[in-house]
Amino acid sequence: MKTIRIHYHFRLYTLLILGSLLSSPFAMGETELIPLTGYRLSGEFADISTGARIDIDDAKSYGFILNIDERPGAAYEFLYSHQSSKLRSGIYTPSNVLFDIDIDYIHMGGILLKPVNEYTQGFFGATIGITHFSPNLSGYTSESVVSFSLTGGYKYTLSRHLGLRLDIRAYGASVNSNTAVFCSNGSCSIRFSGDLFTQFEANAGLVIRF
Repeated sequence: MKTIRIHYHFRLYTLLILGSLLSSPFAMGETELIPLTGYRLSGEFADISTGARIDIDDAKSYGFILNIDERPGAAYEFLYSHQSSKLRSGIYTPSNVLFDIDIDYIHMGGILLKPVNEYTQGFFGATIGITHFSPNLSGYTSESVVSFSLTGGYKYTLSRHLGLRLDIRAYGASVNSNTAVFCSNGSCSIRFSGDLFTQFEANAGLVIRF
């Protein structure tokens, strides 16, 4: 019940940030709301307490991007992306399911755009924010860490107010050997080995411009 409450507050916080962006002075520029769906892949990491290999299943993701024009060829970007997956562990192959897990990203940053032709723009950009790990197991705590992302892709204009966006994105969440996660009653399931937890995502979205 505690995990559900934390996850609800996290999503409420996301909506509050979005509301603040839409009411801020720089929101006077043209805005794009981009609902998107994608597929997210995770790199393996190790639990330094047990030596086991840990893996988060590759799975679908969904969310939205808010772009607000800063100047021609540049835009602010706000990102929310959610994935529901499973955490697995194993000495040689991570096959033993520990629990279901939700992973959310809340990021802010920007993109630079370059026209390819009359209807197509290429772009690249970067964001920074937090990654939120939420185990779907009673009694286990959620964790939030600082993270960043790099993205690139194409935007296709369909009409004055509609378009398509295709992109790939690499996430990096800051962890270290002192980062203990998924704790219950003082006992923690995992301690990261390394300094970076990475995920990669491919997305397709509908651009609604207003």
